[in-house]
Amino acid sequence: MTARPARAAQPRLRVVAGAGRRRPNLGAWVLFTMLSIGLFFALIFSRIALDAPAMEMHDITTQIEAEKSHFQELRLEVASLQAPDRILPRAEELGLVKPDDVRLVVADLDQAAPENRWVEVKSILAASP
Repeated sequence: MTARPARAAQPRLRVVAGAGRRRPNLGAWVLFTMLSIGLFFALIFSRIALDAPAMEMHDITTQIEAEKSHFQELRLEVASLQAPDRILPRAEELGLVKPDDVRLVVADLDQAAPENRWVEVKSILAASP
């Protein structure tokens, strides 16, 4: 008899049907999709939340500019109504005249008797035409 050479131990490979393909984990994909959609809507909401105050500030700035313009128009109108060139002819129409003499009245508030002050003021008012 002849001796057989010793065989090296080789692992046996088992062929199992479908072992090469793994089924995808459907729950992980659903979770990933839901998180992606939620993140997308959160991003949109944050943009809206940041843009709303900017739009409100723009509206307020527009209102301020309009009110400033209106205020300047009113100041010009007041200045034109206070103009002496406009007041003098109107006063003459109403019968008002410039006084010939001008008296300066100084109120002395340190006097002890307040009745004396009123007597002086009444005399000045009574003397006026």
